[in-house]
Amino acid sequence: MILFLTAILIGFVFYSQQSVTTAIAIRQGRQRGFGAAFAVMGGALAGDALWLAAALVVVALASQIEPLRVIFSVVGSFFFLRLAWGALIDARQGAIPRYNGANADAGFQAGGRITFRNPYALGFWVGAATATILLLTTQPGLPDAVVFFIGVVLGALIWNSLIAWLAAQRPNGLTTGFFRIVNSVGGVLAALFGVMVLWSILARG
Repeated sequence: MILFLTAILIGFVFYSQQSVTTAIAIRQGRQRGFGAAFAVMGGALAGDALWLAAALVVVALASQIEPLRVIFSVVGSFFFLRLAWGALIDARQGAIPRYNGANADAGFQAGGRITFRNPYALGFWVGAATATILLLTTQPGLPDAVVFFIGVVLGALIWNSLIAWLAAQRPNGLTTGFFRIVNSVGGVLAALFGVMVLWSILARG
């Protein structure tokens, strides 16, 4: 249960920091409604889900090799701390998602192209999955990978639904203050994940 809830938080935090897809979804939601906004975010999630699935395969293959487990966990900690740093900087600066490119044809396929063409996601999910699963389980196996996958997707869906609904129904609520809160909370949570992973590595060492 703890792994599942943690995975939901990770999915929510990770997606709250995807400024390009969020910005496009907000624009689509304001112009065309909830369905158009959710299609963009859904496509992005589909692309990321492929990277996540590939990452979990890598994690499963490397899970029995202790040096790789440590390396991937350190990588995961680095990615969490990097995510935290970016989120907290955005919170301090009052940044909001912006996208200046044309998005007349934005939809499910457009969202998918954005994330599927981003190999950074594979590195993030390899590190994040390894770090989280090893931190919260004693003998990780296939059920843990499935739980992590479902949790991340669910967390992302919560963010995607929230943004699509706000863009379509409450666009005035998408203020600097709203994103400052989101980035502050996301930054703190990501920092906690990163620190906990590093502490776990040191404790096991």
